[in-house]
Amino acid sequence: MKAGQKYKISPAKEAAYISVTCALLLGGQYVFSFVVGVEIVTVLLVCFSSVFGVRRGVILAASFSLLRCCIFGFTPAVFVLYIVYYPALAAVFGGLGHFKNSAFGGLGFLIFINLLLISVCTACALAYALDLIKISRLYKITVEVLLWVIFALCALLLISFNCFFIAGKRYILKVIAYAAIAAVCTVCFTLLDDLITPLFLGMNRLSALAYFYASFTAMLPQTVCTIVTVTTLLLPVTKVLSRFRNNRAVENLHSL
Repeated sequence: MKAGQKYKISPAKEAAYISVTCALLLGGQYVFSFVVGVEIVTVLLVCFSSVFGVRRGVILAASFSLLRCCIFGFTPAVFVLYIVYYPALAAVFGGLGHFKNSAFGGLGFLIFINLLLISVCTACALAYALDLIKISRLYKITVEVLLWVIFALCALLLISFNCFFIAGKRYILKVIAYAAIAAVCTVCFTLLDDLITPLFLGMNRLSALAYFYASFTAMLPQTVCTIVTVTTLLLPVTKVLSRFRNNRAVENLHSL
């Protein structure tokens, strides 16, 4: 079934797909919560929303945001952060899922992705060169290394995107575009947290600024993780989800 083509799923199957994926999101976040900066939620939500559309993606994101409170406890600031960010993330990639692969090879996407990746590379370079991130010396070297890693990954994506654009490999362009947009969304997640948490906790200006600088120690590895997981898992995961959406997996089971 081509992107953008309408498809029907029975309410029972729709509920089952959302429930199973929500369980995977919860399990994945719990397992990787013990490792700072590593998470699997973004790539799974991106893949699900891209295949099943905006509405189902938003329902999944909202369900996940509510149910995670049963595992990690209810914290108002975190709940607001999740209930705002993840449905918005699902809406973005649910909308992108309607585009055909050929659309990612258009001039508009070429300019957009180039500007996006160049902006990230420039931000990383400036943050390092101007020493903008004021954190403890204990974390300074780690942050600088991660800044260079993100710079290198984004530069690699930038070069790859333009090379594959010239070569006409549209399906690879989609992967790179998704990885670039997901990386920027991950940065937005941290910036949104830097806005919401100080407001809920009533932090003063200096405390909010300290919280902002400290958040980089989590944001940078999360951004690296997002780029790597989306780049490597997007195609195989969306392929599996597409088979279930189109009922091909069910038909194969019945034929055994």
